[in-house]
Amino acid sequence: MNDGLALTESDVLDHVHTLLCDLLLRESIPADYDLKDSGALNSLMFLELFVRLETRFGIHITGADVNQDNFRTMESMTRFVCAKRAEA
Repeated sequence: MNDGLALTESDVLDHVHTLLCDLLLRESIPADYDLKDSGALNSLMFLELFVRLETRFGIHITGADVNQDNFRTMESMTRFVCAKRAEA
């Protein structure tokens, strides 16, 4: 969705929150909730998350991007998405 619309970091966080709540079937998730240590997402759910992030934000996630630092929390995903959008 890199359609030229400027999304703020707060906008991206809101969208990431919505994606994760939908994926985890929850109403809310704290921004610093540790997705890896909690075991909330299995490997198939992470793949679904990557596809949803790529589709929603118009980014391409490479193998090099897939690491714990980028996807541990909503906050880290937000920083990652903002950085990828800035590269485009």
